[in-house]
Amino acid sequence: MRRRSQNNPSGTVEKTLRLLRPWLLKGAVCLVVLILAGIVLAPAAKGPGWFRWKSGLRRAGRSTSTDSIHVCLTSDSADLRAAAVAIQSAWTNAESPDRLVFHLITTTELEPIFEELVRAHLPDIAVKVVADQALQDRISSHITFRKSSKARKVLASPFNFAPFYLHEYVKEGEESPRRLIYIDTDTVIMGDLGELQDIDLQGHSCASVKYCLQKLHQYVDFEALRELGFTDFDPEACIANRGLLVIDVERWLGQGMTEKIEFWMQKYKDSSKDLWHGGMSQPPWLLAMKDDFLDLGDEWNCNSLGRENMGYSEARVLRETGFDHVAVHKLGAKVDESGAILPYVVSCSQTGKLLHYNGAVKPWAIHPQLGRRLPVCALPESIPVDEHFAWSAQVKIFCRPVNFVHCVDIWKRYISDETECALRNFDEEWAEEEQMWAANQHDEQEKLDIQKKAKQKERSYKQELDKEEMQAREMGQAVLQKVDELSDAAQQREREADLERLQLEQPDLPVQQ
Repeated sequence: MRRRSQNNPSGTVEKTLRLLRPWLLKGAVCLVVLILAGIVLAPAAKGPGWFRWKSGLRRAGRSTSTDSIHVCLTSDSADLRAAAVAIQSAWTNAESPDRLVFHLITTTELEPIFEELVRAHLPDIAVKVVADQALQDRISSHITFRKSSKARKVLASPFNFAPFYLHEYVKEGEESPRRLIYIDTDTVIMGDLGELQDIDLQGHSCASVKYCLQKLHQYVDFEALRELGFTDFDPEACIANRGLLVIDVERWLGQGMTEKIEFWMQKYKDSSKDLWHGGMSQPPWLLAMKDDFLDLGDEWNCNSLGRENMGYSEARVLRETGFDHVAVHKLGAKVDESGAILPYVVSCSQTGKLLHYNGAVKPWAIHPQLGRRLPVCALPESIPVDEHFAWSAQVKIFCRPVNFVHCVDIWKRYISDETECALRNFDEEWAEEEQMWAANQHDEQEKLDIQKKAKQKERSYKQELDKEEMQAREMGQAVLQKVDELSDAAQQREREADLERLQLEQPDLPVQQ
């Protein structure tokens, strides 16, 4: 039998495979570990953890369009810093910034002031300041504020509802652009808004970000809704976050979305009960939209950058995504007895395309030197690690190093100290405190008025008692006087009787006068 030639190619392959088999197995194990690590670092659950990327969302990839991208912001605040940062960050991080046209919708009083400030401090960016008093008045006519709803009074501003009327505010000649993008002013845009201009809305009139940490029943009173005959809404439906709204103008108009929102606003006005609570513009929009929107995915809504602390449920999600005791300690955070974490820890900012500073800790209204515990954010991937920040810390999440900074410092990257000072409205420096103090003074005055009325009532009651007591005393004295008179008369009659009897018995006695 002939031996197999050593030059046989198949033999060489088998020998090579035998030598490489252990390394191939190790490589396969490593590949599985990497895949699992990727899954762990990007959990499906929505919340403050790492992002879930939506496989079903059709994206156009790199933008190839050349048409203008119309971005809208609304505000009736004289402080322009928040809007300036939202605009600057969107322009800085866009692939084609020259395509961006910003429409800043405000009051007729602020329009000329904003135009001057924009020309001076955002000279390279296309910003149009828009005001329409007639439209503003029409929007206001649909708004009903009820203190019983526990909504903040500031939410009753027509500019909180203006995003539903963008097609009337923004015109190109006689027509509105085919697509409008709305962003809240308390945002930093880290992604390319060109993606939202070119995205396929799949037949929907609008696109937003689904947020399942809050459900519809947290906004809407379903008992009151059923009493009006509306029974086809799901209380457990996820809400949509209106911090970002992409509108297909033709479909929006075709489906009568603005009219549907006005319908629900009228229902609220006519109802004897509060149909919704804790919000003003969000609930009628959610009811009108009825879950008919395209979900943009979590990366377009990294929120809570203005929150002071994390509740137990949010903190649990954080712990489940790799934050151990050492990581929490290095971030300067503390876990209280209920499992909540202070300050808020934001991890989605590392890859988020929109950072939303919702909450009480607004970057333009908080000064780190005042000693307040500030929310901390994972450093966005687009910001160099060696960039200097007032505070930073590196922690390991699932053994992977992640850098954190104060969330406010990400916001401050997009505005210079000079511009921040120029756009600041110093009249509003103490506005929040003044409102609080005025409310406290009002409450204190009400308390004093109640006490005063109580004392007056007590005094009147006492006076009434004193009057009744006086009358009783006088009546008693009159009775006693009458008794005395009757007693004296009886005694007098008794003396006269005794005298008459004595005279009868002794007629010779002289008569006593």
